[in-house]
Amino acid sequence: MGASEDESLPRWGGITEPMTVLTDVLLGGFAFILAARLGLHSAAEGVRASSALAGGLLATAMSAMLGAIAHGIDPRTDAAARERMWRAALFMTGFVGSGTVAAVAFFAARGNTRTAILAFAALKLVVYIIKVARQPDFRVAAADYGGALAILLAGAVYALVRWHMPGASWLIGGVAVSLGAGVVQARRLALHRQFNHNDLFHLIQMVALYMFYRGGAVLVDR
Repeated sequence: MGASEDESLPRWGGITEPMTVLTDVLLGGFAFILAARLGLHSAAEGVRASSALAGGLLATAMSAMLGAIAHGIDPRTDAAARERMWRAALFMTGFVGSGTVAAVAFFAARGNTRTAILAFAALKLVVYIIKVARQPDFRVAAADYGGALAILLAGAVYALVRWHMPGASWLIGGVAVSLGAGVVQARRLALHRQFNHNDLFHLIQMVALYMFYRGGAVLVDR
């Protein structure tokens, strides 16, 4: 998405892409609820892996809400505002990936390995922000998040095999569902012309977020 969309965009009243706005809001609201619940759990139990996942869920909520605003602004009347909101949504997506990688550091590693993973998560975020500042394209965000999911999958499989880590199976399932949502997005699969690939992506991603939440709720730090 960008600020160059034309009159082919669906509109309802003064809102462009109304179904995408609605599903983005649903995704953002759902992610916020999960983030709040997981954040309270992690604070009560002192589990840093859960706390990092909660941070990723909160960043997801904020990115989705910013995306809803961007999709709803008519580029014919305020292209600059639409572009600003879109850039903000992309920037926030970087925190989703860094939170995801940080969680792996806590539930699948210790000592110097943990420190290295956390340093990588921070460096990854800095590099991502620089890239998005130069190229505000969803493909940059998708690549960054896909990399974070790959790290989460590797960490979850390792923790499941080595320690039978509680919650690892949920995390693996969440990665699988999220990758499926990514295929829908990339291949532009739609149920209806009024319910496009973005809308379907948002709904499938809600399932993945729930699975990440369920896994995060029973994780333990190594």
